[in-house]
Amino acid sequence: MQRFVVVGLGHFGSWVAQALHQQGHEVIGIDPNPAVVDRMVDLVSKGVVGDATDHELLAELGVEHADAAIVSTGENLAASVLATQALKDLHVKEIFVKVASPEAARVSQALGVTDTIFPEREAALRLAHRISSKAVFDYLPLAKGYSLQEIAIPDAWIGRTLRDLGLPREHGINVVALYDVLTDELQPVPNPDTPLKESDLAIVVGQDETIARVLKAGREGA
Repeated sequence: MQRFVVVGLGHFGSWVAQALHQQGHEVIGIDPNPAVVDRMVDLVSKGVVGDATDHELLAELGVEHADAAIVSTGENLAASVLATQALKDLHVKEIFVKVASPEAARVSQALGVTDTIFPEREAALRLAHRISSKAVFDYLPLAKGYSLQEIAIPDAWIGRTLRDLGLPREHGINVVALYDVLTDELQPVPNPDTPLKESDLAIVVGQDETIARVLKAGREGA
């Protein structure tokens, strides 16, 4: 069991805290609003009404022993920066900060946080890819220009095997999993010699432009 600290129990923070707690981890949730903390009392290991920029409070809660902290203070950049610095002063191993703008991301990154999360931008990117391509069911950005995508099998791939397609060799993309929507079966390590079916969805990773080009060729080559 790991220990996590969630600073700010608004929409994003509360969902993260609840998910981690449901996974069996110890979760300490901190928020200055008593009503918000009361709402989370059964969804975290410990809910605390307080100021997460207070070093003494964080020390009393044993935050220095946390495996990671998530800072989600909404639009309050000053509170986010001060809470992040307080967590760093207590040598929290990993700190993830929810940001509301690219400017806020740069400020947090300058503090040396593990990563910044920009939910609105990430949700917008995923939606844009889903609605612009009927073949893409889900989209998860990775590094710049690269992503993990859930796609429908192009018609030209049906009946062929992954070995035959040679996607890593020919195009630099890789199918990391297959999901059959009819049987509800997931293949986390696809058999390269099993013919692809119309009912399959493929989880592919690679460069966005390459995936789009390969999908277009797969549709046109049917």
